[in-house]
Amino acid sequence: MLRTHRRKSVLAAAALVATTMLLTACQGEGTEDSGKSTGATASDSAAQGKSEDGGSGTGADSASKSGTVTGKWVGTVSYLAPGKYTVKDAKDAEQAFFTSEDTDIEGAGKICGDADGQAATPCTEEQLEAAAKKGFGATVDVKDGVAVSIIEDHADSGAGTGDGMGEGEKSGLFAGTLGYMAPGKYSVSRDGNQRAFFTATDTVINGAGWICGDAETVTPCAEEDLEAAAKKGGIAVAVQVEDGVAVTIDEEHN
Repeated sequence: MLRTHRRKSVLAAAALVATTMLLTACQGEGTEDSGKSTGATASDSAAQGKSEDGGSGTGADSASKSGTVTGKWVGTVSYLAPGKYTVKDAKDAEQAFFTSEDTDIEGAGKICGDADGQAATPCTEEQLEAAAKKGFGATVDVKDGVAVSIIEDHADSGAGTGDGMGEGEKSGLFAGTLGYMAPGKYSVSRDGNQRAFFTATDTVINGAGWICGDAETVTPCAEEDLEAAAKKGGIAVAVQVEDGVAVTIDEEHN
């Protein structure tokens, strides 16, 4: 009888240990599954957040995050949202971009300043926003989706419209379509207004695929490249002119 009682006690103890181990294992699995479930939920939330960030914008939204939107654009600047704008070129191609505290904003009558002034005037973000809601012509230099500078086009301010250098302003930044007039003499046209200018041996000519080079990098071009491109027509440029002579000719980034 004593041996039987001990045997029953041993069996009961073994059963208790087995039950305890089984319960512990089940609880471990439950905790593990719970952790996996929580992790999946966090991943889903992160993915959803990325989707919301990435799916809300045009050009500059995704490009500024990937660092691919860099270049110079010439066209009409318009307002999208606080700190966010677009520039549309003569071919109606539109590029979005952001501004920052470091963005250099210079006006020539529409953003701020005086259309008759020889030098552009520094403007505020508030002035930029107000002008962009109406639209104005400018050259926008963008790096990683953010505007480094926004320089209002003098020609867009309503100054003279003649086709010779004797009419209108002889100094300023003018943007539009490049045209050929004669050796060493060119024009930039926009909205029916034409501005003539000359080149010199020290005129800096920068191409971005049409005058010379490619769309990936800004390339120094020769006068022969400029003349050939101007004769073909349809190339958007920004020209910095002093006393009728081009200091720089920047092809719009394509």
